[in-house]
Amino acid sequence: MAQQKTVLVTGGGGGIGRISAELFAQAGYRVAVSDLREDSAMDVVEAIRGSGGKADAFVADISSADSVKALFDRIERDYRALDAAFNNAGRGGGGLPLVDSDDDTWHDCLLVNLTGTYYCMKQELRIMLKQGHGVICNNSSLWGLHGGPTAAYTASKHGVVGLTKHAAVAYASKGLRINAICPGIISAGLGLKVLGRPADVVEKTLAKVPANRAGSAEEVAAAAVWLCSDAASYVNGHMLAIDGGCGSV
Repeated sequence: MAQQKTVLVTGGGGGIGRISAELFAQAGYRVAVSDLREDSAMDVVEAIRGSGGKADAFVADISSADSVKALFDRIERDYRALDAAFNNAGRGGGGLPLVDSDDDTWHDCLLVNLTGTYYCMKQELRIMLKQGHGVICNNSSLWGLHGGPTAAYTASKHGVVGLTKHAAVAYASKGLRINAICPGIISAGLGLKVLGRPADVVEKTLAKVPANRAGSAEEVAAAAVWLCSDAASYVNGHMLAIDGGCGSV
């Protein structure tokens, strides 16, 4: 009997992370739900267990190398393997262009979105290289592929794209795959701030989307689960835009 696969979902306590954790569980994974807030992680775990799946809650601050190391020490101890990881945790950049940005927001955004992803990938790769297989999916953004309106967020998400491409090339021969999803305007997580603006602003924003609507957390999560599956076994170093066609205009 094949051993159940394991997956880590960071930022798994809400929005895209929650739906992703639930879809991974439905796909047969044992899910390590990591979040900064223990109650949020436990809420997702209880929902997964209530549906017959297997999940465990972990508390970690991805902006801290020590906290990330402690997270992966626990995962190695409890799971003994890590088949897949969805590095989903992140934060916004304050919605400001470069000249108007403050240094604290810049540093915090880069620390969480880019350095936090680096910390997680380093630990994930260490485990996966040792076991000889594994898949990583990073959560970048449409603004990781194009010039976005927010300086700190755009720079941090371009950095995630660069990390993803580097790791995909560096570790493909070792049996590992590393990809990223690049969501556009999504009705969950950080996207709710965009959709919570005045109605006329939201209307103008969505008018720029060829699909003429925001995406859903389910659509983003399904892409992450697929990239981590055997169905995507020859997909590596790919930045999958989930943006309703924005990248084509």
